[in-house]
Amino acid sequence: MKIVYISAGTGENPWVEEAAASCRKSGLQIEVVQSTSEALDSEEKKFAEILEDVKLCLLLVVSNHGSATYFKKFDRLINTAKEYSINTFFVSSVREEMAENRHLFAQNEEDYKFLHACLELSGKENTNCLLMWICKNLGGFDVEIPPLHYPPTEGFYHPSLPENYDFKAHLKRIDPEKPTVGILIHQFFYIRRNLLAVDALIKAVEERGMNVLPFFLVTSPNEVTGAIGIRKFIETYLIKDDVAIIDVLILNMSFSQLSLSDPNDGTKTDPVYNFFCDLNVPLLQTITMYRSYEQWINDDQGLSAMEISSGIIWPEFDGQIIAIPLGTTGEYEGRKNVAIPIPGRPERIAEMAKRWSELKRVPVKDRKVVIFLYQYTGDMDALGDAGGLDTPQSVIEILHHLKDEGYFVENIPEDGNALIYEMIAGLTNDTRWMTKEQMKERSAGFVSADLYRQWFLKIPQKNQKKISEDWGEAPGELFEYEGELCIPGVVKGNIFIGIQPPRGHFEQIETMIHSTDLVMPHHYLAYYRWIKNVFGAHAVIHMGTHGTLEWLPGKGNAMSEECYPDLILEDMPHLYPYIINDPGEGMEAKRRSWAVALDYNTPAMMRAEGYGELSKLDTILQEYLRARRGGEAKKAENLIEEARGIVIDKNLTKDLGLSDEPVCEEIAENAERLYDYICELRDATIKDGLHIYGQPPAGNRFLEMIYALTRLENGIVPSLRESIAKAMSLSLRNLMESPSDFNETRGQTNGALIDLIDASSTDLILKMAECGYNCEEVLELIIAEYGPDNNDLETCAAYICDELVKNLNLTTDEMTNLILGLDAGYVPPGGSGDPTRGNAHLLPTGKNCYSIDPACIPTPSAWKTGKELADQMVERYIEEKGEYPQKVGIVVWATDTMRTGGDDIAYILWLMGLRPVWSDRGGAVTGLEVIPAGELNRPRIDASLRISGMFRDSFPNLVNMIDEGVETIASLDETDDVNFLSAHLKEDLLERIKEGFPEDEAREMALIRIFGDPPGQHGVGVCDVVHASAWKDRKDLADVFTNWGAHAYGRKFRGEKFPELFKKQFGSLDATVKNRVSREWDILETDDDYAVLGGMNACVKAYGNKDPVSVIGEASDPKNIKTKLLDEEIRFIFRSRVLNPRWIEGLKPHGFRGVQEIVTTVEYAFGWDVTSDALDDWEYQAAAEHFLFNPENRQWIEDNNPYALHSISGRLLEAKDRGFWDADEETIRKLQEIYLESEDFLERTGED
Repeated sequence: MKIVYISAGTGENPWVEEAAASCRKSGLQIEVVQSTSEALDSEEKKFAEILEDVKLCLLLVVSNHGSATYFKKFDRLINTAKEYSINTFFVSSVREEMAENRHLFAQNEEDYKFLHACLELSGKENTNCLLMWICKNLGGFDVEIPPLHYPPTEGFYHPSLPENYDFKAHLKRIDPEKPTVGILIHQFFYIRRNLLAVDALIKAVEERGMNVLPFFLVTSPNEVTGAIGIRKFIETYLIKDDVAIIDVLILNMSFSQLSLSDPNDGTKTDPVYNFFCDLNVPLLQTITMYRSYEQWINDDQGLSAMEISSGIIWPEFDGQIIAIPLGTTGEYEGRKNVAIPIPGRPERIAEMAKRWSELKRVPVKDRKVVIFLYQYTGDMDALGDAGGLDTPQSVIEILHHLKDEGYFVENIPEDGNALIYEMIAGLTNDTRWMTKEQMKERSAGFVSADLYRQWFLKIPQKNQKKISEDWGEAPGELFEYEGELCIPGVVKGNIFIGIQPPRGHFEQIETMIHSTDLVMPHHYLAYYRWIKNVFGAHAVIHMGTHGTLEWLPGKGNAMSEECYPDLILEDMPHLYPYIINDPGEGMEAKRRSWAVALDYNTPAMMRAEGYGELSKLDTILQEYLRARRGGEAKKAENLIEEARGIVIDKNLTKDLGLSDEPVCEEIAENAERLYDYICELRDATIKDGLHIYGQPPAGNRFLEMIYALTRLENGIVPSLRESIAKAMSLSLRNLMESPSDFNETRGQTNGALIDLIDASSTDLILKMAECGYNCEEVLELIIAEYGPDNNDLETCAAYICDELVKNLNLTTDEMTNLILGLDAGYVPPGGSGDPTRGNAHLLPTGKNCYSIDPACIPTPSAWKTGKELADQMVERYIEEKGEYPQKVGIVVWATDTMRTGGDDIAYILWLMGLRPVWSDRGGAVTGLEVIPAGELNRPRIDASLRISGMFRDSFPNLVNMIDEGVETIASLDETDDVNFLSAHLKEDLLERIKEGFPEDEAREMALIRIFGDPPGQHGVGVCDVVHASAWKDRKDLADVFTNWGAHAYGRKFRGEKFPELFKKQFGSLDATVKNRVSREWDILETDDDYAVLGGMNACVKAYGNKDPVSVIGEASDPKNIKTKLLDEEIRFIFRSRVLNPRWIEGLKPHGFRGVQEIVTTVEYAFGWDVTSDALDDWEYQAAAEHFLFNPENRQWIEDNNPYALHSISGRLLEAKDRGFWDADEETIRKLQEIYLESEDFLERTGED
């Protein structure tokens, strides 16, 4: 008699085999085959073996701790059971799933309830009941079924106290002067007596002088077991008189407690009540892993895919602080599957709890806080840089709020510029222009060599050795003078405004080029120890996106004591404002430095509109199209001549692929295309300045933000622009498809009508503001303007008035929740992504952000978008080359995957000819299926991925899924002209065999298509080398890209390095791809874009001696996807943003910080050119004229951030010197003059 028992979302049931052995001793021949969903999902061979057992079993038991949607092979398992008529008992935490699968069990309702009770109650006795029921009712044995045993479902537990100890009696022993830490573990640990790890945690808490209240419980209320559930538990045990009786809560429980607290039968639609807000204490999430200590300590990823989901991602949905692992699973004193504490980790968790408790209890007037600014490159002009944030002014606002809250804050500078210049007058990370003596004079503090060595000797020996190998013996030379390490920053009472210490890449750029494992310098460690042990900080704030701490070497998740983020930050409470549209990097901060990641809003977005000669050209072309239609030949001829002059003068010929000196006839033939392009430029959205933390957009920017947030539909809320078009009896989508078409009824071009719709949108928003966003008045305005029965417009307007305006005004939550976090309160969770991509529901900002469930990637909507992006790329390649691309390289990031739900993953699958298979409910992707060649209607394309380290660490399930997909497609029996992947596999396989590899190993290598960062590391290297000008030719850049990226990932590879294979693979690419999610960021606003796609292009050029077709897919509007060649995209950005007066005017109110945006734009444009040959001479010339030769703009730069003049002019001169820009002599003379003057300024200020 065979039973198959599958546990999903938890380890194997430890009592099943014990109960079966007991049955066999009694003469009952019963065999139990047991496994877990994780094992079956990851190993197809093991799953195939289980299916064979299922076919022969008497009963299949599937016990889900959570939902079956996360058991990818569940449907296949159940289908097999159905095919062979196998009796199946299914239990789940999701009531709806229980009902859906009830029919699989053949017995009556009474038997069903009994087995359900056996599994829900769990424990040794009830598992025995289960097997005895099977023996009697299915096996026909004459046995007695014992009564059910009802173990406690929740209660107080302490290893030194007897069971059923009176909790109220224990409360009387609590010392109110000491912090109190609550600990929650799942009841199954208690009833299994699997308490070794939690005992170690309890001991560690008590040894640190704190009270401890440990409890076991079941998350979901349950009528069968009598469990009250976590919500009622917290209300009953942890809250008294509406106030928490604990200071901190440690949870050693997987999944989302909020979701499981309110089991859903599918009929509820209301959001789950967040009872953690009532508790209002920090929640420290720790995890006991199912893997062994050896598996964990030797795995740079840290956790399995299932553990990442259950132990990190789902708890993030609750607003938990992701701490460190508590234990692993192994054998202990003859017992198997025991949760064993990791040496030193319970103590570190207890120290974290203590620090958060102290933060809560120390009087505000005595509370010390460090606020870190960044200066990553070390250049003075870069001080205070952060993504989308006016960081200096934001710090000023924070200082004022802290002072109002009672913090001791003194000498607050007048504004952000004043703060920056006060810091520059002290010591910063830029010491190029000062002596060692000046460095010491300007320091905010010092660390003596002896004190540092004391700290240094306390870190693990492995780390001591590595730091010393990279940076010499302690204390090193960086920032050292006369035996002391200097600390940059300024003290403002109990607030220290620091500068995150240099990571070390630029200080050892040559080492970084050839080595990927350079650790941070001694000074980095000394700085963080100083803020903790000398300044006495109670909390640290890293201000804005992003610093370097969370990117230091170490495990991707579940830090060990040897991981550098853990080693540096230790137990410090960590608050980290992070821009809402960068979830991937935000999750890195949460998971690798236990940050409360408080999302902040993006800068306001505005329509680019027309300017200068482009605006004039717009008008000319409209007149020309009208004249041509009206038969006014002479007028049309004159207008084309005028248009030709502007096209040539503004270098628009390459934008449209025209001749360098087009004649009027060529301009006339392309007038429609030219006009369509001008309309596209006008309709682009660009940033208007920067965000100031905690402040809603002010003045006109508030109106712009409403406009930007409603350009697209938001769920069921229609788009404002589309609604207005509809009210005008127009279709915005149709107009946008062909702006140059003429609307006979209106007597205007479609482009002019788009402008009219936009003007009407902004006018309506202004009128809304004038009437105070009173919904009734606004609806009356709409009826007066557009008539009745405009339901879409009325719905959108009501949404703006009733929700969007309120949520934008609640941008103040950013500051409110930062203060709440500093009070050691609970910061509520919230989603992340691009608000202007139809995600206005993500507002208000200020929440502890979370991302997306990896099991649901790609989502159905991402599948649709990814397919369209891929099709456009293929079409564009054919247009350029006249054939299909055979090899495509694509950049894949965690952030983009989280923002879109997997557009890029869908893109890759579609190229290969695979489609996802989604579960019937829950949206989880359960597998892939091959799309028949006839349906695909094109060849299967060979795709190679360059993934980020964050993607590797966040989405191991997707790495494995794509890897499996590659093998599936490569194994198809198809001709080479139908299946490029299999054709290349055959070629590569023969090459590897000729090189002497065994056939199986050769095949594994030939199948590698996923490459990424070195194990335990993050980075590309290219942008650092470009910034430091530490390269000779493009091959140097390709070599750096290879050195950092030639690490293979997949089911059989965990970062092994294959540089020659990488060079061959990426040197032979036909096309390279980087897709963009929204216009909230463009490819001249981050160095990561050019580092990865540009690095990929450099590989093709250097190793393949050819130019790839490099494309940028742009899906800011998923209903209007556009794909451009790389050089086209850069021209588009130059014209819509970089040279647009509206953009620089938006930056001017932000002073020093605003200028930084120009410095980085110029540098990143240069980076694209040196890697990819992506710029024309005119773009360099235009940048020089717009930013440096324009008297007004240059004066603004000089007045606010004169250091930038040196950087901008230096970078442009480098472009000329390296042969990328053929500049005229007068331009070079002017640049050299600016460069020398600015260098003289730097030397003088360094001496002051």
